[in-house]
Amino acid sequence: MKELEQFLKTMNISEEIKITLLSLMKKKEKEKKAEGKLNKVGYATIAVILLFVGYFYFKVRLVGGLGPSALSFILGDIIILTFIASLFLLIFYMFEVKRKFDKAEKDVDKIRDDLIDRSSIIWRTPDERKLRYEIYKYLKDKQDINLFHK
Repeated sequence: MKELEQFLKTMNISEEIKITLLSLMKKKEKEKKAEGKLNKVGYATIAVILLFVGYFYFKVRLVGGLGPSALSFILGDIIILTFIASLFLLIFYMFEVKRKFDKAEKDVDKIRDDLIDRSSIIWRTPDERKLRYEIYKYLKDKQDINLFHK
């Protein structure tokens, strides 16, 4: 964000454009944080699933089968119940984080689309229009924000 602020200071554009671009950058950072959190929760869920399957497999091999009732086998082992509860909590949390990520992504797209749609209104003067390409290229290359098209 500081890098973008420094870049925009070198450009001769209106404060309105600077504020809008900084707002877009804040939303993009929020989206990246949410995406990172979603990835971490996903990896944790996969790890717990693998641990659960591994433990369950070795427990069944150790005992020699599920016995007369699979339900009593599962309910009789506190570790299996802990794995199941952890999986339910992680999956619920993953859906919650996914919802937040979708909202952050939607916010970024809304501002981005607005900037693209109102480009001729926002970039009023010919000098600003000349700088528009430089700014858009910088945002695409350095910040992973494409304002050239929807």
